[in-house]
Amino acid sequence: MHNDQTHRTDTLGTNKVVTGSKQKQHWIEFQLLDERGEPLANLPYRAVNEATRVGLVPEFVGRSDAEGVIRIEGLHPLPVTLLMTADPLAEQLQTRRVRAVRAEPHRPGIGDRTPKYGPQRSGFSPIEEQALAAGRGYHYLRIGQLCDKLPTLNPPVSDPKRPPPFHFPDVGYRGFTASDNELDRRLVLEVCPFRAWSLVLHHQAEYSLANAYNLGLMSILAYSTRPENDLGSVKELFEQQCLDLSRTPRVWDNGQAWPCLVSDVPFSDRYATTEPLDTAKADPPEGNTQLFYAISKSQVLVAWRGTEMEGLADLITDATFRPVAPEIAAACVSKVPCADLAPAGSVHLGFRDAFDLARRIYATALGKTVPDEALDRKLFICGHSLGGALGLIHSASLRDCNPLLYTYGMPRTFTLHAVQFLGDLWHFRHVNDTDLIPRVPPEAALDNYLYDLYGPMGTLMGLSWSVRQAAFSSVFKHEDPFSHHGEVVMFFKTEQHRQQEITPYPAYRKPDGTPYRSTIAVTLPEIAKLYLVPSLSEASDQEADQASQRLNTSLTPESRAKFFPRYSNPSVGRMLRIGDHFMSAYQPYIHNQLLESINPAREPLLDRQVQRSIFEQQMEKHYGSIHEDELTRNRVFLDLQRQVDQALNVTQQTEGGTEALKRFDAIADPKAYYEKTYG
Repeated sequence: MHNDQTHRTDTLGTNKVVTGSKQKQHWIEFQLLDERGEPLANLPYRAVNEATRVGLVPEFVGRSDAEGVIRIEGLHPLPVTLLMTADPLAEQLQTRRVRAVRAEPHRPGIGDRTPKYGPQRSGFSPIEEQALAAGRGYHYLRIGQLCDKLPTLNPPVSDPKRPPPFHFPDVGYRGFTASDNELDRRLVLEVCPFRAWSLVLHHQAEYSLANAYNLGLMSILAYSTRPENDLGSVKELFEQQCLDLSRTPRVWDNGQAWPCLVSDVPFSDRYATTEPLDTAKADPPEGNTQLFYAISKSQVLVAWRGTEMEGLADLITDATFRPVAPEIAAACVSKVPCADLAPAGSVHLGFRDAFDLARRIYATALGKTVPDEALDRKLFICGHSLGGALGLIHSASLRDCNPLLYTYGMPRTFTLHAVQFLGDLWHFRHVNDTDLIPRVPPEAALDNYLYDLYGPMGTLMGLSWSVRQAAFSSVFKHEDPFSHHGEVVMFFKTEQHRQQEITPYPAYRKPDGTPYRSTIAVTLPEIAKLYLVPSLSEASDQEADQASQRLNTSLTPESRAKFFPRYSNPSVGRMLRIGDHFMSAYQPYIHNQLLESINPAREPLLDRQVQRSIFEQQMEKHYGSIHEDELTRNRVFLDLQRQVDQALNVTQQTEGGTEALKRFDAIADPKAYYEKTYG
C-alpha cells in the first residue's frame, strides 16, 4: 500500500514512473575446500538466481581460483545458487582424501525418523572451526549437493536414476543455494571427497593383522543369510555401506556389529561387483555350498562359508573324509589344459566334492570371472571351518593367480604329499587353543580298499577302518597322513606350574630311614591367553620348540609333541572342545590384538595387557620353583606376543594406512568383545 493518498492506481492507470537511485549491488564468495583444507582450484561453475532466470542479467560463469575461491559481484538481494560442472568436480574430488576421524552418526533403526544421510554433526571439522572463528559462513557438502548433473562414472552405477544416496542425497541436481542473508560475506564450503571405503588388505607373504582382522570379518559375512538389500547382507555391505563415508562399514553377527578396518579409495576404484553364490538356491538346487566374491579395481576377494549346524548337509561333507586323488583341474587363465591340484597325495573327498559342485554350477563365476579379474588384481581368499578347507582347495586351483589365503579353525584337507607340493602358497592358518576341528580328520593315512566295495556298505566299512586307524595316529603316522598346510597362528592359553615336593606315605620309608618324597606340579592361579605368530620370529619359534620338547619329555607321554610342528597343530595338553571353534570365539582375539597394536600405551590398558602383566609378575615371583623349561618356554612365548605389533608395520607404511588405524581406534570399543581366557 502506497502512503500517497492523492495517487491511486486502478484498471485505467496501472503504472507510474518512479525516479530513484541505482539499486545496491551485492557480492558473495564461495571458498571450496576438501576435508584436509586443500582448495578445489580451477573448477568451472555457473551461478543463477531469480534475476538470471527471468533474463534480467546473464548467468554468472567462471572458474574457482588457486585458493578455491569463487567471487560473484553485481548480485540483486536474492538467494543465489552455485552449480559446479559435474565431471571436473568429480575428477578432482576422487583424488582427495577424507579426514581420519569422522562424526559417525548412529544408524537409524526401525521407527527412527532420523535421516540416514543427514548433515554432518558440528565439532568434527577443523575447517568449520577456522571458518567460524574468522566470521565466515560454513557448510559441509557432498558432490551431489553441488554438481549440475550426475558425473560420468566408470564403472557406471547400477541405477543412474538412484545413484549412491550418501554422495547424491537429493533427488535432482539443484546445486547449493545461499540465502540472501548470506550475501556480502565469504562462505566456506567443505566438500566431501568423492571416495569409497575399501578393506585394508596387504598382498604379501608376511603375516598382517589387518589381513587377519578383515578376512576374519569376511569369513563371518559368508555366513549371512539376510535378504540382498537388508542390513548385514553381503551386497548391502559392499554396495551401500562401503559407499557411505559418514560411517565405518560393519559386519553384523548375532547382534554384534564388527567395524571393518577401511581406507578410502577413489569412487571409481570401489567394489563394483559383488555376488553371493549358493548351490542350494541354484536352478535346479543342488548340494549346500556357499561363497561370495567381491571385485574392486585392485582386489578380488573370495570368502567361503563354513559348516552350518542346521541340517546335515555340511556335517556329511565334513565326515566324508576318505582321501582321494586331487583330480580337479586347476582354473588356468590360459587355454592350455591344466594340471590337477597336486601331482601327488590326496584330498578330502567331501571337501573336494563340495568345491567341485560349486565350480560346476557357477562355472562362469569361478572358472572365468574370478581368475580373469585376478590377472591384474590382488587375489584374497578366506574361510572359517569348512570354508577354510574350500578356500585352500580354491587357492590350489588358482596357484597361477598368486592367491593369499587366511583361514580360521579349518580342518585338515590334503595329505602330506599334496601339502608339500602346495608349500609355496601364501596361507596363514589360525587355531584357537583347544578348537577340535583343526584336529580332524585324524593325522593318519585313512584310505583303504574297503571304500571300493559296491554300495553304501563299502563306504560304511571303509569309514570304520579309517576310524580304527585314526586311533593309532598319536603313535603312528602312516604312509601319507592327512596334514595341515600353511603357517600356524595360535591363540594359546598358557599356564604356570610350581614344583612342590610331598611325602605321600609317611609310614613307608627308604632303607636308610628317610621318607619317600615325590614332586608334583601345582597349577598357579594366573593364566594368560597369548597371540602367537611363530613366523614373525623363526629363531624364537625354534627356541620355544626345543624348550617345549624337553618339558614334555619330563612330564607325560601325551604332551611330547612339539609346540609348532610343521604340517600339524600345536599341542595344548588339554581336552579339545567345540566351543573354541566358532568365529565368535576367534574374532575377539584378533579385534583386541589389533586395538592393542594400534596403541600399546593406551590409557587405561586393555584387560588382556593387564592380565599378561599379572602373569609375568607371577612367573617372576615363582621362578625358582617353576620347571626350567616351562619358564624358558613361557618367556619365549611372551616375547612372541610382544612381536605381534610388527604385523601392523606394513599398514602403517601404506598410503592411508595410518589414517585407517586412527579411524578404527576412534570408533572401536575395547570392551565390546570378550576374549575367553578362563574356562
